[in-house]
Amino acid sequence: MQVPETYKSQSGLFFHIRGIVNSFIPASENVISGGIDLPGAWCDGIRHYENAVKSLIVPDGVKGFADEFLRGWAVTESFILPNTIKSIEGNNIGCVFADCYLPEVKLPESTICLGTFAFGHAYIRKLVVPLSVKSEYRRQFKDTTIEELYLPKAGLEALKQSNRDYEFYRNFYCHCKCNIIEY
Repeated sequence: MQVPETYKSQSGLFFHIRGIVNSFIPASENVISGGIDLPGAWCDGIRHYENAVKSLIVPDGVKGFADEFLRGWAVTESFILPNTIKSIEGNNIGCVFADCYLPEVKLPESTICLGTFAFGHAYIRKLVVPLSVKSEYRRQFKDTTIEELYLPKAGLEALKQSNRDYEFYRNFYCHCKCNIIEY
């Protein structure tokens, strides 16, 4: 059995095995004690997030996340993923950031795989998807509310031409409530 190692950032401690984070302990000054009431996905209205932090700044070196890593948490101010991230999929059931409230999310260009329901039923204020992210279509954003979604124009054009490489973009049209902005 492998013993988890730790990465540390101003957000707290990230426990990992070979770069795959399986748990997080927030720094005390980062915790919003008692949780917080914020919007939920789709028609949930306002919901209570028992686990809430001001920031989730994932340190360099993290390659991916275990199943349900942060499911049901609220991050209110900053959410930063490093360019070392290869996968946001978990090992089995996915749902890495499912049911979360997240501020601005910029998927790293290094991301090659987003797993099933990776951000399912989440509320995301702003999501930026780079052209390099061409994950297999797995309903990664099922029932997600995204206030502002930034998709690259080249990716949207490829989708219109039924290019299989961009089938991932179907997530946003089939399963999300969002305002799409081309860049």
